[in-house]
Amino acid sequence: MKPIRHLFWDFDGTLYDSYPNVTHAFLCTLDELGCPGLVTPREALSLLKVSVYSAAQHCAGMAGLDVSRVMEVFSRYHAQESGFAPYAGLSQCLRTLRDAGVRHYLYTHRDRRAIEQLGQDGLWSLFSDGVTSEDGFPHKPAPDALRCLLARNAIDPATAAMVGDRDIDIEAGHNAGMRGVLFDPDGFYPKVQAELYATSMAELTRLLLS
Repeated sequence: MKPIRHLFWDFDGTLYDSYPNVTHAFLCTLDELGCPGLVTPREALSLLKVSVYSAAQHCAGMAGLDVSRVMEVFSRYHAQESGFAPYAGLSQCLRTLRDAGVRHYLYTHRDRRAIEQLGQDGLWSLFSDGVTSEDGFPHKPAPDALRCLLARNAIDPATAAMVGDRDIDIEAGHNAGMRGVLFDPDGFYPKVQAELYATSMAELTRLLLS
């Protein structure tokens, strides 16, 4: 098996611990729609880990709401969220792997604010390329965006891996012919069939360099 030399990173929940912000926006949405306490913060996080739309569908079904209205209100609250932090050890992980010959790429469903956040934190210069929601690719687990990045950068998928915190990230990588690295600091997906499994950036670094 060829060594991994190219890492394709998810943003939310992988590079950045943005789930507290997303969960807050979702709970504010339920409050505004007259459903305070419909789910606990932990339950909301578990639902959001699947996808925002899945969480909206679930709660809309529980409360008799229109899912499109839930998404509309959530989008407004989510746009107001800011100040999320990179996971502990992210900068060291990216730099250590880069110095070992690994190149980094971004693949996120978030808009270009992801790139702006990486730039503000001095990390975007460590990435070779990236795809955001503005590029218009189908959402994960569709492999289209990854295949575009592979072709654009002349990468053999056998030397690449998708790093993400959800099953759809790993599935997207597999669908593009690359390996999957699950970053799961909260233990939400112990049964996901990923080639590598890490709960911290330090562990992820060790696994990729071993």
